[in-house]
Amino acid sequence: MAEFFLRSNGALVPGNVKWGDLGYCYSQQRPWGGDCDGIVMNGVRYDSPIFAGFSISASYGEDDDWEVAGRYTGEVSGFKLAFGVGYSVNTDQNTQPPPVSFSKDSEFFQAGGYAQHLATGLFLHAAYGQEDNNGKKTTGGFTEPNSHQWYVKGGIRRQWLALGHTVLYGESGQYLDQLGPTALAAGATSGEFTRWGVGAVQEIDAASMSLWVKYREHTAEVTGFAPGGIDDFRYVSTGALINF
Repeated sequence: MAEFFLRSNGALVPGNVKWGDLGYCYSQQRPWGGDCDGIVMNGVRYDSPIFAGFSISASYGEDDDWEVAGRYTGEVSGFKLAFGVGYSVNTDQNTQPPPVSFSKDSEFFQAGGYAQHLATGLFLHAAYGQEDNNGKKTTGGFTEPNSHQWYVKGGIRRQWLALGHTVLYGESGQYLDQLGPTALAAGATSGEFTRWGVGAVQEIDAASMSLWVKYREHTAEVTGFAPGGIDDFRYVSTGALINF
């Protein structure tokens, strides 16, 4: 998704702006939407013992990135539950070379949860993230915007076939003002990127494999360029995952 160019009335938007430029994380310098603290970095980490399903962790590494987080996992009244909250600060402008700014001070707060009714297989996952870039400038002189995003996914996981469980789901997410350096250079001043989709996963237990197919639709409203509006983007993808 991230590498597809935006179009307006069928024509490419000037500046070679891509969909990923509307879901950009300055803390990681990548178009990763809501996964703004997902990169693996060199560092040290402490994980506390688990007490009644609760645990905390803290890590520090590189030059510099630190974070704290709290988690809960357990089963309550027939529901499988998992929740987490985290806060991180990244001041390393070389997180993903080449740097997009001369200095960086990105704070990222995230929270999410998962609940599944064990008897029926019905489940719901939700996540929220907020990035504060403290007025830092890109190498092009544009102010890195503060942004936030949310994501919701719900469906059912049941074993209707002898092969394994089947998962059917729907999803929706929105990314607000997550404008990357390319979008800012093209004149974007604010952005609202929305996506939704449906999908199916078939687990094959004997092969530790999952087969999946999904449909997604993306829409965007961006001020500052493309006065004709951004064309919607739709796609279908399929694949397989084997766990070793």
